[in-house]
Amino acid sequence: MDDIAPLELMAVVLSRELRDFEVGGAGVASLLPMAAMRLARELHAPNLVIGGERVYNPKPTRLYEDGQDARNFEGAEAIEGYWELFGHSHRGIDFFFYSGMQIDRFGNLNLHYVGGTFDHPGFRGPGVPNVSFATTCKRIYLYPIAHTPRTFVETVDFISVPGHLQGPDSKRAAGLSNGPALCVTPLAVMDFDPATLAMRLRSVHPGVSVEQVQSQTGFSLIVPERVGVTEPPSSVELEALRTAVDPSGLLRTGLS
Repeated sequence: MDDIAPLELMAVVLSRELRDFEVGGAGVASLLPMAAMRLARELHAPNLVIGGERVYNPKPTRLYEDGQDARNFEGAEAIEGYWELFGHSHRGIDFFFYSGMQIDRFGNLNLHYVGGTFDHPGFRGPGVPNVSFATTCKRIYLYPIAHTPRTFVETVDFISVPGHLQGPDSKRAAGLSNGPALCVTPLAVMDFDPATLAMRLRSVHPGVSVEQVQSQTGFSLIVPERVGVTEPPSSVELEALRTAVDPSGLLRTGLS
């Protein structure tokens, strides 16, 4: 198991969260979510609907780094336009995936800018065209591909996608009822404390220490008395991932 790449482990962990007959999707840069959803369909959720954002149940023969690469649409049962997407997204789906430039202790996500102001940013991000799913789907999974203090910050510079805002009171005042369920990174798995809605360390990946995770996080995580080790991929999960989902090894070589 020593040759398992961090992105492979992330895909497997996320796939375990998805259930049969659910409907879920991801944003534009959807390599990891696509891997997780397709792996779930291969192993334990054959009726999972990969969709929610334009393309439904595609069957590409491999993964592609660019979520908008037309080869991702191979074998799709349906492809909708943006008019349809914005028209139905308010109804919500079961789950949705988000990554981002900054994430804070309450799971708020920044995809717009870092440093400066909104009008004069130090660094401009891609933004997000539709945040409906963030407020209407049943649960959100966060999957940053870097776990550093630059990504995990005390307060995001801009809330592009709301998480749990500043905790239970502010979330209740805003009328939000859902939010991030898990945050899966190359180092660990975090969930959110039910009482405070602050990020809590659930497990560290094999070979990673609690201290290492905390040192790479720009705020104090809630750390339970006992922190488990993330269950590594089984031989069945790894074979399905590498043969049926990612035969070209894109997750093993990493993202550019």
